[in-house]
Parts: sequence; structure tokens; C-alpha cells
Amino acid sequence: MATEAAQQLIAALTRRRASGAVVSADEVVAALDRQLDAWNVTRVVLADDPLLEQLGVADALGGDRREVLTWPPRLGARELLGLEGPAATCGVSVSVAAVAPRGTLMLAASTGQGRALDAAAAYHVSLVPDDRLHDSLAGALGQVYREGPPPSALSLVSAPSRTSDIEKISTLGAHGALGLHALVIAG
Repeated sequence: MATEAAQQLIAALTRRRASGAVVSADEVVAALDRQLDAWNVTRVVLADDPLLEQLGVADALGGDRREVLTWPPRLGARELLGLEGPAATCGVSVSVAAVAPRGTLMLAASTGQGRALDAAAAYHVSLVPDDRLHDSLAGALGQVYREGPPPSALSLVSAPSRTSDIEKISTLGAHGALGLHALVIAG
């Protein structure tokens, strides 16, 4: 089921303290639910993307365990960052392309997927249809720019946010998500 490119993407992400899995379209919701449970997520902010709607993600994740919101959420910055309300918030995006050997996800800013979706929440899950996997950045950018007008911004995400201070003490989640998980959709 898993293509070589999908395995390359997941291996590259894993080397950088992220994670991922290859799933069929029928398995996306269950795999996403398991990851959210592993992180004890109580609030999910979903990109307003047709793929998420087609997969029934919002309906499947809602209920008593989690608050499910669609981008743009009607939250203030403090709530979105987890400084007020639930701290365990996860942004769920759909990658427009990915560079498999580098483990780089490309996220395009749009009205349905804001630039802060992957950075403001404590955790981030991105869905990557396997036909969006590329061997190079040039190939990935070529796909993005062939599909229509260029997005206002492209985020290249390869790992959970990390920074180090002058004493070389590494901190995860300083400028973005603390955890990153990619679900490559085969097929």
C-alpha cells in the first residue's frame, strides 16, 4: 500500500521528531482520532478544505471528547494559542504538496487554511494525498503554481518547531507546534 515516496516522507519526518503514517481514505478518521487521543487533544481546528469535508472529519471527531472548530475559528489569539481555554489544541491542515526525501510539507495560506493554523496550536496534523508527493522542491512548487493563482504564503514544515538559545538548550514548540504528524493518504 505504501509507496516509496510515502515511506521516504515518513522516515524523514521521524528523523526530526515528527511522526506519520500511510493510510487509506477509509482509515483517515480513525488514524487521526488515535493521534489526537495520544496527545490528549481537547480542541481541534480544521482547515476549511473539501478533502476534510469529503472524509467526514468534523462529524467523526466531534462529540463529548473534543470541541471541533473550522478555520477561521472565532477565537482570540490567547485561546488559539492555548493560553485560555483548552491547552491541548490541534490544527488539522491539508498539504498542497510535499517533498518526500526531505520530509517537508507545503501548506498554502488561503481563506480556509490560515497561516497560523499549523503554528498557533500546540499540535499539528497534516493530511497529504499521495499524488502530492514529489522528489524535489522544484517539483512541489511546480505543482502548486500550475494549479492556479499563487497562494499569499507557503509554509514549509519539516518538524515540530524547535529553537536553541545561546547556551544551546533546545526547546520544542517555541515558535509553532510542539508535535507534528502527517497522514499520507494512499490511493
